Amino acid sequence: MSAVFRHVAALGALALTSLLVALVPAAAHADRWVTVHYTGTLDQSFIYQPKDPSVWQEALHFTWDERQTFHLTTPYRPTAERPQVNVGGRFTATFDVPNTLRNCTFGIGLRPKAPSPMHIYWPGTGSVGAQATMPIIGTYIQAVSPSSNSPACTVNETGGAGVSGTPPDEALKYYESAFIVDLNAELGGPTVTRNFPTKTYRAADGGYTSTLNAKMTVTNSAHRPPDFDSLLPGDVTPARRAAKIAALEALKDTFQRALYPCGVGAAVGTALIAAGPVGAAIGGTISAIGTPLCLVYLKAIYDEANTVKDPPQPGFRKATRIKPVRAGAVRLPACPAASGAGSPGDVCRRLAPAAQKLLRTTRETAAAAAAIDITISRGTAALKAGDRAASALQDRTLTALGRSFSARRRAETAAARSLAQILRGAGLNVPLAAPADAAALQTLQSRLAAGGVPVAKLTAALGAAPQVTAGDFLTALDG
Repeated sequence: MSAVFRHVAALGALALTSLLVALVPAAAHADRWVTVHYTGTLDQSFIYQPKDPSVWQEALHFTWDERQTFHLTTPYRPTAERPQVNVGGRFTATFDVPNTLRNCTFGIGLRPKAPSPMHIYWPGTGSVGAQATMPIIGTYIQAVSPSSNSPACTVNETGGAGVSGTPPDEALKYYESAFIVDLNAELGGPTVTRNFPTKTYRAADGGYTSTLNAKMTVTNSAHRPPDFDSLLPGDVTPARRAAKIAALEALKDTFQRALYPCGVGAAVGTALIAAGPVGAAIGGTISAIGTPLCLVYLKAIYDEANTVKDPPQPGFRKATRIKPVRAGAVRLPACPAASGAGSPGDVCRRLAPAAQKLLRTTRETAAAAAAIDITISRGTAALKAGDRAASALQDRTLTALGRSFSARRRAETAAARSLAQILRGAGLNVPLAAPADAAALQTLQSRLAAGGVPVAKLTAALGAAPQVTAGDFLTALDG
């Protein structure tokens, strides 16, 4: 993969040059704020001998979410605010004897003092050019908790994260197009978006697989977009701030995941059933799990939005506990008989327990979110009442509940990604393109409004109007 990194890194200078010449300089002034947002997921796998994977195989899961706001006051010299860059994922390489010492696993984290992967160019015209880079190279990322000291078990600054092998030409072209993305936007105009819908490419011999999805948006306004801290009251305590940040991050994921069971609804299962024999075998399972999953998501969004906005609630001299989850497993359709690995029956038998686990872990996360909602609202009431002892009690409770919420959310995320991995391995997905995305968004918002979360409240909690950022089912599950 190192050759691929050298190739795509060379695209940087060329892409920036094309960005600069795309806009004609002019003597003008403005007072606008431009925000660049780029997010996506990349999965790769490599098998040295497809007929005997144990000899040598590698896998990469990589996610990124980057955002930066720029203030336009003087041509050519925008003021850049601090970028917000989040990366994650894992690389794994396993070998058979006698090469097991080469086994390697590491997480992926942001490199300290990494530069911003986002840039804009504004010569003073009514247009602004924006550029965002997928932060997968060593300039931006580093290996976290590597399992060995092997040079192959790290990410150096001139390299990057990726599996071995040679990708198909189509996979390389799609990767290149998403590695560095340019967008032009009109000042005062609408949000500009470029989508990279989920696409999977496989080598003819089955030794290399790549799945990529990404989305870049450029928005602009006459006023500075509020950051999270600016939305908090001045007397917010560290415990309350941590709870609000965790709730906001969870709310973003929960909303995108809810789009499919709550917004698309039964059409998810229908689309899978229409996709062929494997889809027909598991479509009923996805439909059966969708209804209870939607109900859990709706309640979780209610509690997470409340945690961000924290309306006061009485009873602030009592500590809240997480209620145990008593709901049982969902009755699922029977799977057909398995006739080998990858057969409809085999996929169905693996997917059914994964779907049940996702429902169970989501319910457990939602139970913790409900307890945090009550606690932070009681803390708000305690602050308004000037009861310092009660406020301290609620803060201590928030800290304890926050640890539980984080652990449960990690389990939920792992369960969602496991389900996505099974679907991805079977070549199944459900895209959400226009105009279906707008319809799903409207349906979900209507259901939330009926449950006490109107669009205005959701917008206030998110800091922006709700929108579809997960353009397909697997992206929503990957989070």
